[in-house]
Amino acid sequence: MGDITWVEEGNGGSAISSRKRKARPKRFEFLGWGSRQLIEFLQSLGKDTSEMISRYDVSDTIARYIAKEGLLDPSNKKKVVCDKRLVSLFGSRTIFRMKVYDLLEKHYKENQDDSDFDFLYEDEPQIISHSEKIAKRTSKVVKKPRGTFAAIVGDNIKLLYLRKSLVQELVKSPDTFESKMLGSFVRIKSDPNDYLQKYPYQLVQVTGVKKEPGTDDFLLQVTNYVKDVSISVLSDDNFSQEECEDLHQRIKNGLLKKPTIVEMEEKARTLHEDQTKHWLGREIVLLKRLIDRANEKGWRREYPFLGYTNFVSFTFK
Repeated sequence: MGDITWVEEGNGGSAISSRKRKARPKRFEFLGWGSRQLIEFLQSLGKDTSEMISRYDVSDTIARYIAKEGLLDPSNKKKVVCDKRLVSLFGSRTIFRMKVYDLLEKHYKENQDDSDFDFLYEDEPQIISHSEKIAKRTSKVVKKPRGTFAAIVGDNIKLLYLRKSLVQELVKSPDTFESKMLGSFVRIKSDPNDYLQKYPYQLVQVTGVKKEPGTDDFLLQVTNYVKDVSISVLSDDNFSQEECEDLHQRIKNGLLKKPTIVEMEEKARTLHEDQTKHWLGREIVLLKRLIDRANEKGWRREYPFLGYTNFVSFTFK
C-alpha cells in the first residue's frame, strides 16, 4: 500500500528523450482519423479502419496481440519487447505494458492541438536540467484538466475497492461512514434474475447510504442493482480481471458515469489510511496463523504419540 500511481485515460503527455534518435518526421502523417503507423498496424491485423476505433479498443487489440505473440519480457512482465510491427507503431524496442493507452494518444488526429507533440520526434537531443524537468512536471500537474478520465483497470479500481470486513470497520464511525462509502466500489453476488450478467459476482459503485428502517444498520444503494444492499452480503474476496472488464463495459454502455482522474484520486486519498490499516491487520492475522501452524507441526514432530494419546483418552472417557 505505497504511493498511489494512476493509469490514466487522457492527456498522458509524451516524455522528451535526451538520446539522439534517427531522423524521423516531427509530426505524424495522418490517414484520416489516425496516424499512418496506427492505420497500417490495425490493417495488418485485419481491422476495418474506415471509421475511428476508440483508443480503449485499440489498446485492447494491442494487449491481445502482445499476448498472442508472446512479447512480454520474461524477466519483467511489466515490459513488452516490441516486434517489427510495434517498433513501427511506438518507435521503441521496449515499452511498458501499462503505458500502451497513453502512447496511443499521439496517433489520433484529434489530439494534435497539444503543443507537447511538437517534440515527439526531435532529430537533435534535448538537454534538460533537473530543475527544468521538475518545473515541467509540476506545470503539467497544475494544468491537467479536471475532465481527464481514469482507465477502468484493476490497478485503479483496487484503490477504491472496499472488502466487507473493511466496510464493517468503517461503519463503526457513522459520522464519516457515508462520505467514505460514496463513490467507492464493492463486490456483490449478481442478481440471479439478471440473465445479461455473465459472472456470479460483479463490481458495483456505491451511490447512496441510508439507515435500514427500525435498526441502526446501514443499507447501500449501488449501481446496476435495483434493491438496497446490506453490508452482510458484500464480498470479502478480491475481484477478478473479468469482473473489472465487465465494470468497464457497463461504463462504456452508459450505465455508470465515467470517473475522472481527479475524482478517483480524491476518493482514494480519503480511503488510503483505512485500507492500509485494514491490510496490515489482515497480514498480521495471516502471519499468526502461519506461526501457529508451524508450532503445531513442531509439537507433533517432538511428541509423535501426543495426538494418539489424546485420541485414546477421548475415546475411553
